[in-house]
Amino acid sequence: MGNVQLEREDICAMRRQKVSSEKTERPAMAGRPDRTGRTEVECFMEVYFGTNFWDDRKTGAPLAKIPVHGSAEGDMLAWENKKVRIPAVYVGQEGAVLDLCICVPLPDISEYMEKWKDRGYQDLSDEELEQAENESPFGGHFDVLLSMDGARLKGTFGCGTVWNPLLPDGDMDPETETLMEAYGCSREYGWVFHRNCFEWDGTPVLKPGKLECILVPRKQPVTAAHFVTDISDGTGDVSDEMGDGKKQARKIQLVHPLSGDTYTLTILSCEAGQHEGDWGGPGKDLEYPACYQEITYTVEPDITPEELTIQDCEREDQPRRKGAGDNDADPSVHAVSTVLVPMYAMEGGKSPNVRSAYSSLRFGPVDRAEWRAVFHIKKEKDFQIQADLVHCP
Repeated sequence: MGNVQLEREDICAMRRQKVSSEKTERPAMAGRPDRTGRTEVECFMEVYFGTNFWDDRKTGAPLAKIPVHGSAEGDMLAWENKKVRIPAVYVGQEGAVLDLCICVPLPDISEYMEKWKDRGYQDLSDEELEQAENESPFGGHFDVLLSMDGARLKGTFGCGTVWNPLLPDGDMDPETETLMEAYGCSREYGWVFHRNCFEWDGTPVLKPGKLECILVPRKQPVTAAHFVTDISDGTGDVSDEMGDGKKQARKIQLVHPLSGDTYTLTILSCEAGQHEGDWGGPGKDLEYPACYQEITYTVEPDITPEELTIQDCEREDQPRRKGAGDNDADPSVHAVSTVLVPMYAMEGGKSPNVRSAYSSLRFGPVDRAEWRAVFHIKKEKDFQIQADLVHCP
């Protein structure tokens, strides 16, 4: 479809959110000219195809800048509780680069920071992490589609950074400060800057007259219910007792957070399992968790696996050195062994409506697991931006 998926930003907009592995502090860019007569800011704002805000690999010729929206309040377009504008699009033989400026109200930032100020990223569960990301006023939960003179371009990548006026000045990186200055952004608001790179799907359009950009919000996870399965008694029985001593399949009612429709999740079975073989990994002296719990279930009325998933509330055990104790995980190794929450139709003549979900991996048998039912919903409508382009002489 030619969309660009923006990289996931830090959930707590209280810290810098640039996507970069570089952590060293650098002084703010100066306005003094270099040997060519250009200032550092002017050099930084020269856009090269295939680079992000922090990439110093600038080879070949810079792309031609085409202004789109000015910095005046009247040039901002209302999108939900935010305002957005395209300051410029940059075009060249390789493709086009689109910059977006999103204005975020200060009260929204303040409320969010107050709510999450005492919670560190590492202290959040997956469910809390999803909630924090969904609530973030800086969240970039959308894809970008771009057309020039009616020709759709193919998206390649995107990056983003945040300017938060409630952070100390020392916490702002020079690139973000430069974007604020170059694009004339008011310091009375918060700002999100996105850069999106596209390739031509055919003949390059080097002097486009019309631009169409569509911001497509992604589906966001919303937890609807929790339930527990326990096979510690060795039976794997997940049914509920009835008053007359009989048993019935265990049923859980789920309410869709947007439509209000009710879905019935029926748990059919619960079994312990263990992965056979070696997961592989960065070192032969490491061992990885292999035990899991599998449940089978149905959902009525029918809903696609992309719209409703069943997930383990606990994270997987971390890899550890071979021969180490049960609690001696190696913090220097990131787990790469998550099995996980796929749903699929059962084979062997079983009903095509029967699905399976797997718990996170553990080193010991997973007798008990707490699950959550997660709806994936699109909370906002697509936002379309159209503009007539005027080329600078």
